[in-house]
Amino acid sequence: MRLSNGEIEISTGDAKKKTTMESEKMMMVVGYALTSKKKKSFLQPKLELLARKKGIQFVAIDQNRPLSDQGPFDIVLHKLTGKEWRQILEDYRQKHPEVTVLDPPDAIQHVHNRQSMLQGVADLNSSLDCYGKVGVPKQLVIMKDPSSIPDAVAKAGLCLPLVAKPLVVDGSAQSHELSLAFDKSSLSKLEPPLVLQEFVNHGGVLFKVYIVGEAIKVVRRFSLPDVNEQQLLSCAGVFRLPRVSCAAASAEDADLDPLIAELPPRPLLERLAKELRRRLGLRLFNIDMIREHGTRDRFYVIDINYFPGYAKVPEYEHIFTDFLLGLVQSKYKVAW
Repeated sequence: MRLSNGEIEISTGDAKKKTTMESEKMMMVVGYALTSKKKKSFLQPKLELLARKKGIQFVAIDQNRPLSDQGPFDIVLHKLTGKEWRQILEDYRQKHPEVTVLDPPDAIQHVHNRQSMLQGVADLNSSLDCYGKVGVPKQLVIMKDPSSIPDAVAKAGLCLPLVAKPLVVDGSAQSHELSLAFDKSSLSKLEPPLVLQEFVNHGGVLFKVYIVGEAIKVVRRFSLPDVNEQQLLSCAGVFRLPRVSCAAASAEDADLDPLIAELPPRPLLERLAKELRRRLGLRLFNIDMIREHGTRDRFYVIDINYFPGYAKVPEYEHIFTDFLLGLVQSKYKVAW
């Protein structure tokens, strides 16, 4: 931690180290590299005010200067894309192992590809069965040649309707666009590379599970409505949809069927979050999760997002500042 006004003197006693401060306050310095849009949504005045009260200072990283010439930082918080930035961060991590980088660039890349992002969930198998069943919808990756999609879907045994998503998540609005395909003949109208997921009826409610280190917050959102057999027979074509998580209103206060509104069991979420933190190597992410309609314990993870819109979470500023403080405190405990 960086001392704002004064010095830290460390003296060693017989059995322990003693720290005396000739200052009122030590400041934790968090360097951030965010897009202007992300900075506006995340670094809100209420977060910065609370952070200052807790001894946390946010400092913008100048992308036109060498990163090692800036700081010193306790933590580097980032959400930028591009190979050049990833290499800069990797070099910085090698030279400054004492600085916590949130999160490692290679780990983030894993969830920028929808072919690999859900693999950690698919590999869980039965490890969560005592709390409920968690899986991923059956899916298929299409790299090219739209005309081959109908045959590929038939060979893979996927059932209509299908949700089509861009393969790569690059932070753009286009990478979060969804389409819903109702008939096989229309599948050739889709634009690869993409991922096709079987649509699972889920009562029109999505659970957004926000993870900040070990903290977990769940928010209900309205989602796509269920599709019945009659609609499946009468509808044809591909329907483009807005990004569900952005367009949907909060379902927190809605008058919903209790079986639909019931949140996933807390032990299930804690176990799932712990496993995904370990498998993904990430501490800042969210899970888009649905419950199969008509069941109580059958859940599907349909998307994972790195460094999501935490400002949508009630009291996010308390959760995030506590997380940052905990990171540095645990590091110093280990060092001492």
